[in-house]
Amino acid sequence: MASAQQPVQLTDLVGSLKRHWSVVAVVAIVGLILGVLASFAIPPTYDATTTVSVNPMDADPLSSGADASKSVSMATEAGIVTSSKVAKAAAALLRPTYDLSTEQVRSATSTDSPEGSLILRIHFSGDTAKQAAAGADAVAEAYLTLRRDEAAGQVDRLVKAANTQLRKIRIDSNTDAYASRLAQQSLRIQADALGERIAQMSSFDLVPGQVVGVADVPSSPSSPGPVPLGAAGLFLGLLVGIPIALFRKEEEDSEIGGVDRLHALGDQIVLDGTKDSNRADTWDIAAFMLKIPTTIGADGPFIIMVDAEDDNGRSLTPGEELVDALARRGRAARFVDAGAINEGKISRGWPTEKKRQSWAGEIVVIDTTRMTSDANKVALATRSDSVLLARATTDDAAALRRLAGLLSSKGVDIALAALFPPRTEMLALSR
Repeated sequence: MASAQQPVQLTDLVGSLKRHWSVVAVVAIVGLILGVLASFAIPPTYDATTTVSVNPMDADPLSSGADASKSVSMATEAGIVTSSKVAKAAAALLRPTYDLSTEQVRSATSTDSPEGSLILRIHFSGDTAKQAAAGADAVAEAYLTLRRDEAAGQVDRLVKAANTQLRKIRIDSNTDAYASRLAQQSLRIQADALGERIAQMSSFDLVPGQVVGVADVPSSPSSPGPVPLGAAGLFLGLLVGIPIALFRKEEEDSEIGGVDRLHALGDQIVLDGTKDSNRADTWDIAAFMLKIPTTIGADGPFIIMVDAEDDNGRSLTPGEELVDALARRGRAARFVDAGAINEGKISRGWPTEKKRQSWAGEIVVIDTTRMTSDANKVALATRSDSVLLARATTDDAAALRRLAGLLSSKGVDIALAALFPPRTEMLALSR
C-alpha cells in the first residue's frame, strides 16, 4: 500500500528556502538592479502647486453677497480648471518658453479644494522643475482670466438687456397709449429701476479671485528615484524568488540520489549500502553499528524504530531484515509491525507502560514503514530508544526531509540512516 500524501510542513518550506537561498538572492538582486535601472530610464517628473482664492461671481450681480457665496460649487470650479478651454489658454501662455499642447497641459493638471473653503489648489506635473512651476501659474492665470471674461460677458448681456428695455420705455412714453398721467408715472418708475440696475451692474466687481500662493520651483522630482524603485524591485524579486525556490525543490529533489542527500539531513551516521550486492550484508553492518546495550534491563525493553518507504514488492520489511541481522549476531529481537496497529491507539500513547513491561528485557524492533501518518511515526520515535531510517536512492527525498524535520523538531536524533541501491522495479524500468 502506497503511503498517503503528507501535508506540506513549515519545516519543509524553511528547509527548501535554506537550500535554495542562492536562487532567492539572485532573483532579488536582479529585481534590485532592474528597479535602479528603471529609475534612470523613466523620465523624472516634478510637481508644483499654485493656490487660488475664488470669489463668488456666478450669481445675479444684484443679489446679496451671502447668497452669492452659497452659489459657488468648488467641484464645478475644479472642473473648469481642468477643462479644455483653460488648458488651451494656459498652453498659449506657456508657448513662448514651453511647447505643450492643450492635451498635454490638461493631462498634467489636477486640482483639489479643502472642504468648506473657497480655495483651489492647482497642481501641475512637468518634465522640469521650472516647467512645473510655470505650468501651475499659467493654469491659474488662465482659469482666472476665463472666469473674469465669463463674468464680464454675463454683466454685459444684462446691461444690454436693461438698456434695450430702457429705450423701449422712452419710445413708449411718447405714444398715445401711455399719454395718461398714471401711465407716464408707471414708465418713470420702470425707467428709474432700470437705471439703478444698470448703475449697479456697471460697478459690479469683476475680480474672479486671486492667486494667494504662487508655485514654488520644486527642489526634487516627485517621481520615485533609485532608492525607492530599487527597494520595490528588491521586494518584487523576493516575491518571485521565493516561489521559484519552492518549485525548484519539487523539481530537483524528487529522488534521494546519493549519500550526500542523507548527510544533509543532519548529524546522523550514514551507512552507504549502494554498492552491496546483497541487502543482508548492509543490514549486518547496520546491526553492528547500532548502539544496543549488551544486557537489557528488566525495567523495560530497548526499542528500535525502523522506517522505510513502503515497497509492496519486497518479501521482508526493513524491520524484519534488521531482526534477521540481529539474530545473525546472536541478538534475539521481537518484530512489531506498527502498520498493523490502530493509528488512533498509537496517537493515544501506544506502546503503553503495560505493554512495555510485557517486553521487559527484550530488543523490540517497531517497523513504521506501512504507517500513513508522519505525526504518529514521530510519536513512536519519541517513545523509542533508537531510530533507524532505511531508504533507497530512488526514494522520495522530500518525504524523507519532511520526516527528518519533524523528528528534529521533537528533539529525536536519528541513530543511523542506511542507503540502499535502487528498488527492483526501478531497475526494471531503467532497462
